[in-house]
Amino acid sequence: MSNTGESRQRSRVYRCEGIVIRRRDFGEADRLVTVLTDDHGKVRALAKGSRRTKSRLGGHLEPYARVRLMLARGRNLDIITSAQVLEPMTHLRREERSILYASHWSEIADQLMAESEQNRFGYGVLVRALTSLDLGRDPVITSRICEWEFLAASGFQPELFQCTGCGRQIEPGGNGIHIEAGGVVCPECHALDPLSRAVSNDALRVLRAIGRGDGGLLYDRPLNDDLLREIEQLLIGYLRSVIERDLQAWQILSSLEDGTTWGTPGQ
Repeated sequence: MSNTGESRQRSRVYRCEGIVIRRRDFGEADRLVTVLTDDHGKVRALAKGSRRTKSRLGGHLEPYARVRLMLARGRNLDIITSAQVLEPMTHLRREERSILYASHWSEIADQLMAESEQNRFGYGVLVRALTSLDLGRDPVITSRICEWEFLAASGFQPELFQCTGCGRQIEPGGNGIHIEAGGVVCPECHALDPLSRAVSNDALRVLRAIGRGDGGLLYDRPLNDDLLREIEQLLIGYLRSVIERDLQAWQILSSLEDGTTWGTPGQ
């Protein structure tokens, strides 16, 4: 084979690391797998024969597992030719609540991350969130950090320091947030805009901490239920506005969480 032919053959095959965020049955024995990867963005690929009992792929493509893949580029779909589990994330799959959180973050990743476009920050967001969940850290705090960071990774993070209405610097007290406008509004603009909603100083403080990378400190600083709910409503509302659809896993998760103590590890 000529050097040109060898180069073409190599370019058809690529390796990557990724997280399985979605999969569904395809045909009689195959699966269509969606993977968020480190170097190739979101990839949809076919795992041929992976539903067969003796398949070498089946056990390595579990949802939320971190895997190393080899793929061959196809005309319509890439083909997964080999897979190796790097982190199985087995602990998070033992409880319905953890599975729902993992599903929620995977759904956000599927909606916000672009296909075949490298986004290592976005990939790192999902890896950190799933690892924290697998280690048993507070999933409520982890979810708020993950939601914000996915918005940042996709370029949709809300503006928290300048009024999106008039541009003035935001000072404490009487502010609102306008989801469709993309961020916080000052008291004057808030009063004039019926579509804006009030936002507390504490919620702004927490969101700003997450935005500057200090979200990890929240694990050691318990937040009250009302503040956690306010932050959740803001972030979920913003995500729904950006994605332009309801978040299915979150709807199930929120109904499950009703009546529980929010922000308490192990519940």
